[in-house]
Amino acid sequence: MSDTIVAIATPSGYGAIAVIRMSGNNSIKIINNIFVSISLKKKLSENYINLGFIKIKKKIIDKVLILVFKKPKSYTGEDVVEISCHGSMYIQNKILSIIIDQGARLANPGEFTLRAFINGKIDLCQAESILDIVNSETLLSHELAINQMRGNISNIIKNLRKKIIDLLSLIELELDFSEENLFGLNKREFQKILDNIIKKINDLIKSFKIGNALKNGILVSIIGCTNVGKSTLFNKILKDERSIVSNIAGTTRNYIEENLIINGIKFRFIDTAGINNKTKDYIEKLGIKKTYKNIKKSDLILYVFDGDGFNEEIIMKNLKSFQEKYPKKKIFILINKYDLIKKKINLRNYQDKDIFHISAKYGYGIKNLLDEITFFSKKITSLKENSIIITQTRHYENFKKAIFYLYKVKEDLEKSIYPEFLYIYLHTALECLGKIIGEVTNEDILSNIFSKFCIGK
Repeated sequence: MSDTIVAIATPSGYGAIAVIRMSGNNSIKIINNIFVSISLKKKLSENYINLGFIKIKKKIIDKVLILVFKKPKSYTGEDVVEISCHGSMYIQNKILSIIIDQGARLANPGEFTLRAFINGKIDLCQAESILDIVNSETLLSHELAINQMRGNISNIIKNLRKKIIDLLSLIELELDFSEENLFGLNKREFQKILDNIIKKINDLIKSFKIGNALKNGILVSIIGCTNVGKSTLFNKILKDERSIVSNIAGTTRNYIEENLIINGIKFRFIDTAGINNKTKDYIEKLGIKKTYKNIKKSDLILYVFDGDGFNEEIIMKNLKSFQEKYPKKKIFILINKYDLIKKKINLRNYQDKDIFHISAKYGYGIKNLLDEITFFSKKITSLKENSIIITQTRHYENFKKAIFYLYKVKEDLEKSIYPEFLYIYLHTALECLGKIIGEVTNEDILSNIFSKFCIGK
């Protein structure tokens, strides 16, 4: 942390402008050694753009703009210098090597943001939101990341931790004065605060399904028997020949996944291996096994049937078997090859709105299908105004652990168990919440989070 770090912050390749960032105690000293202002001022102005030249041994490398941020009023909380130079790869690497020769070292992935966290400029939750902003692909995922960066989730967690600390204080008083009977634990008030904490954490846990869908995309699996037109449909939805299509049964052996943004919502469409329980082909069996794994993870199933060889009994049997195995999965029933049958097919016990007559080959019914998929997605991702949504698996797991110990407190409180046990459970729940914002952390967690950042951020 005492080193001065430097990195090229813009993507690799040619461009009009590139940005080189430097952070650390020697940042300003290093830039003063290699920068000459156009105005010949000896001192760089803070929080102003300084125009001049990068020079080494009286040789001009480039005409640049320099921006200086003095600590603590900077992104990292340290002295920070940003150099805007021309986008030539030679110029970028030359300036970088000159700065390293002056005593700086190349930054590790995410090290600028790590320093911002360690220096108290942001908490761990906000640090993760910065990565989400960089990676955001849709309006909704961007808005979620912005809310997290502004500290919405952090503030809730800090408030919950304060309430748990209040409960711990009550128990400490009970432990200190129980022998003298000077203090009696007000169980009703204690229970009221505890229930309020549990409710708020449960709301956050429930929000993860929406948050994960908005951030990573709504997972839609296209399933069905072999040769019913799954890959043709997949290609038609993507408007690209992504999957190999043939008349040979079992052509798709492994699943293929592609992203598609429709009306600002990200979808992950998966073309799966055809379900053929009679196959003896080992590779095909592995593909079918992966199909079932994808079904478990999916938010929506497009179950494709061959309308040309329509057999209601077989279709009903397959649907019944599927719903017994996955009772909570939403299914759209697709009757494909409608160009060959051209008659509406009804199925017992299924509403018309869940049955789609399509021709994957010619595109008939695809627009209507996509409209309904979008409508369905809005139902599962609908947000109430000012809703707080969690998107990180790490947060979800720590909330789950915290709620486990809080329920242990609730259970033991009702049984009038000794307060020492309540204290231990509450303290563990407090630690779980602290891990989310970085109040409690370790090197492994930090390494795992910041290794996902690009160099220069």
